[in-house]
Amino acid sequence: MKLWKRILPFLCLVISFLMLASCGMTLHEGVGEGDIMDKSNDTAWYHASACYEAVELEKKVGKLVVGKQDIEIYRIPKMDAEKWLATEDKNILYSEGVTLPTLEEMDPSAAIFYMDAATPQQLHTMVDKALISKIIKDYTENQPVLYPATTPYKTHRVCFKSDDYAGIYYVLTYVEYASDYVTDGFNYGKYFLYDRFDQRFVPVGEEIHVALGIQ
Repeated sequence: MKLWKRILPFLCLVISFLMLASCGMTLHEGVGEGDIMDKSNDTAWYHASACYEAVELEKKVGKLVVGKQDIEIYRIPKMDAEKWLATEDKNILYSEGVTLPTLEEMDPSAAIFYMDAATPQQLHTMVDKALISKIIKDYTENQPVLYPATTPYKTHRVCFKSDDYAGIYYVLTYVEYASDYVTDGFNYGKYFLYDRFDQRFVPVGEEIHVALGIQ
């Protein structure tokens, strides 16, 4: 009897752990298909472009099964978990019925500049809404150009932060050259924003250069 009393708490702990492990949602993605389904309620989920990224991850809510691989998925703080989730790499998943906001629609209140994509070191946080709007207007309205083969003088990761979509960043790369980029008789200047996912490379003004104080 005494032995049973000793074992019982341990068994309860094991059972509780197993019950907890069995909880959570499971999404299934066909290998090479890109279609994601929550089979428990027949809801489709989709991968967002790589320029969308979770600011932070909250608690784990389940897994995304791709073939034989299980990828952990998490809640995103300040976002509806029925509409927005993220993988362990902070890649965004969104459910059917959700429309991804454009950079303009996100109406960013800040632009955070990092040393590069590999380090968390911040260089500068821009909070001037008028200045941010000018940069976004240049990026969305100017014509993209072919990414040049020459090595940039500087590249910095830029995370646009939105109050309306507080858990999500819109991520671009700032690219600067030591001399003007001239091609086909046109001078596009030295300063650019680049969407690595869509390969969109757009000339912008010198505002970022001035704000970062790049020498």
